Amino acid sequence: MSMLTGAQSAAAQVTALEYIIDGYNATKYTNYLGVGGFALIVADYLHTLPDEVRLMWPSPLSTPKVLFYILRYYLFIHHVLTVLYGERVDLTPEECYAGFVRVTVSSAIVITIAEAILFLRVYAFSGKQRSMLIYLSIQFVAVHAGVFGVLARYISTVKYVKYPFNNMTCMPSTGESELLGITFALLLTSVVVVMLMMMYIAFLKHRDLNNALMMIFYRDGIFYFICISALASTNIFVNFFAPHGYKFLFVQTEVDIHVILATRMLLHLRRWAERERVGATANGRTPQTRSSFVCGSEEPVDYATSLDYWATDFGDADDVGYELARKDQKSPQSPSSSDHLV
Repeated sequence: MSMLTGAQSAAAQVTALEYIIDGYNATKYTNYLGVGGFALIVADYLHTLPDEVRLMWPSPLSTPKVLFYILRYYLFIHHVLTVLYGERVDLTPEECYAGFVRVTVSSAIVITIAEAILFLRVYAFSGKQRSMLIYLSIQFVAVHAGVFGVLARYISTVKYVKYPFNNMTCMPSTGESELLGITFALLLTSVVVVMLMMMYIAFLKHRDLNNALMMIFYRDGIFYFICISALASTNIFVNFFAPHGYKFLFVQTEVDIHVILATRMLLHLRRWAERERVGATANGRTPQTRSSFVCGSEEPVDYATSLDYWATDFGDADDVGYELARKDQKSPQSPSSSDHLV
């Protein structure tokens, strides 16, 4: 009987040791990806800094500009929190848990702000319709309230223990990772809905408008959707099916890519707005604007102002308006051309 008990104890110790080794290796790979992500955001920052100085610094303060700066510079603070949690060794379970909470909440905040930029893009793309603003606001609050609620529940299930080895990084012993998968599923659903709305608006309202700025606006949104959907789907799969130690493998990657894409989309759009504005001035064009009726309503919407809201912070770029005006000159004056019902 004692021999059987001893064998069971030895088997349990071997199993526990294998669990610790596997978890340590998974944590190491996760930290490697985190360090690689930090190198990526530094490279992205240096690469886009000239555009930021030229396109963002002189423009008036606005909601897109504030969100841009928060995302761009808070991400460095977020990575400091990540390093303090993931790279330090011999922390107590309480210290590990506190660091985990800080990093998790910080990640959620970063993704939420990046999503806000996506929602603002769709609002501008719709022609700044009040009904669209109300719907997007409701969806944004509902989805992210759900995300933070599920995330709070997940955080409460995560536990840390003291391992019988020195030089160990923080590694959770338990946690209901399916809840983390649900948060990514909520984010994926939100992105899918918003992108479908953007495609619907593009088909109904802008399908006959051949304008480079509009195409950049639409194309960047689709590229953002594809990248974020792929990362969110990967994180959903990992959190439901991967071994325990690998649950956080791509979380930081999604946070970094979210920020890079959101900030680059804004810079890219402003670059094109500047290019078309300079081209219009060089060719002696007089930019104009025109109103269009949206969704059969009687409320006129100025597309130039709508995209200007995004591209130039209510600046003087009237390139979209010029294209609309030029299109009007080529089309006969009729309800289908001058009051484009969509």
